[in-house]
Amino acid sequence: MWQEMFELFAVTLAVALCSAAVKLLDDFLDQDIDLSTGRKNWAEFLGRGTMVYASLLLSFAASIHTSAAISLFLACYAVGMFSSLTKRLPSSLRGWQESLFVLLAGMYFFGWKQMLFSLSFVVAVQLIDDIIDYRSDASSGQRNWAHRLGILECALGALLAILLAWSANERMIAPAVIGTGLVYAAAFVRQEVRLWPWNF
Repeated sequence: MWQEMFELFAVTLAVALCSAAVKLLDDFLDQDIDLSTGRKNWAEFLGRGTMVYASLLLSFAASIHTSAAISLFLACYAVGMFSSLTKRLPSSLRGWQESLFVLLAGMYFFGWKQMLFSLSFVVAVQLIDDIIDYRSDASSGQRNWAHRLGILECALGALLAILLAWSANERMIAPAVIGTGLVYAAAFVRQEVRLWPWNF
């Protein structure tokens, strides 16, 4: 009983820290776009330290629960390449090739079921995030998946992805949802209620 509760807490915390790390990396990469649209961005506050803090959070997440944190991070990287599938990257590989390499590496280290869970869960989160950012992305000239597919189609896709993740690893779905939800809730409270001691 106690072991199961500890495992649930560990996965939830690892997912939350990994999500926070990905959020910082995303803000670092999108700071110019966010600045042009007036969206809040952690990179504006943390500056050059953004990547350092992201690395630190990911290190903590991996230390707490390696398979959950690293498989989710690899899935985030692979999904992040979806907008650059044919673009040649600094590695000399195209986006789809890097995505495939990362997913295969994840399958080697953590097994195909864990990577299927992580990939499906990250796809669901990405689709939901695109629905949330529908208006702000439109104002900046960005076309996310909600624009390309439609809001209803994105919602259905997210539901299917969640169900697929659930079928791949039903024990991880709850802590993954809770951990990611905590980061989203913290970001929402930070932006809307302004409880933090800094303004940017």
